[in-house]
Amino acid sequence: MPGQLFTHYFLTTGIEATPAWRSADAAVAAFRSAIAPAYARFAGSRQLPNEAVTEQELIRPILAALGWADYLPQQGANRNEDIPDYLLFTDSAAKDRAAGRSRAEDRYQDAVVVEESKRFGLPLDARDRDARGQAGTPHGQLLRYLATADISSSGAVRWGILTNGGTWRLYDYRARPRATGYYEADLAEILRSGDDDALRRFYLLFRRESFVRQAGATTTFLEDALAEGRRYEEQVTQDLSGVVFEQVFPNLVAALASAREA
Repeated sequence: MPGQLFTHYFLTTGIEATPAWRSADAAVAAFRSAIAPAYARFAGSRQLPNEAVTEQELIRPILAALGWADYLPQQGANRNEDIPDYLLFTDSAAKDRAAGRSRAEDRYQDAVVVEESKRFGLPLDARDRDARGQAGTPHGQLLRYLATADISSSGAVRWGILTNGGTWRLYDYRARPRATGYYEADLAEILRSGDDDALRRFYLLFRRESFVRQAGATTTFLEDALAEGRRYEEQVTQDLSGVVFEQVFPNLVAALASAREA
């Protein structure tokens, strides 16, 4: 089942009404210029890169272009420890606090996003047969990491990013049901097709600023996006209820009464 984190209304209409959408021309153009060369190199490769190459040559440059300059690789005590590849932080101060903690699980307290990278082209909903010791699918793996982060951060960490370099997913651990609580974008196809609106949408939903409360705001861009979708659904439900009870039911009763008399 595909991700259902954001409503269709928000992704096609609501986001275009936001100030961020209208003012993002220069930022999106710079983002495209920064990441297009990396995708061009991968597209010209005769064989699919492994996970390490994908992470170093593609995923990290894209995250940097999205504003994620502060991150820490997660390293456990042994190779069998089930931990994500990276923790992403809103600023250097949060990163420094996390780096000063001796236990890996305590670093979640300062993070804002759990990030997991996979090799280019790896399906995110299928188990990687080449990965020894890996249990389940990348999708399930990311959800496990978010569960750990939720406990270790006392609920402060809710966001996760899972990507194979081409396909990118943004997860919200607070979404219900969790299995579909993500948004997916095929960034490789977006660049290939030249879809400017899709690229702008990707940039606004994955950039660092969207996870941070801006000056004077009490919510983040992503929180506003989720709230806008809910408001629209509630309005549609209310409007539909009005039509049913004010028009459909009275007409139906009248029709039944008329039929009985006939």
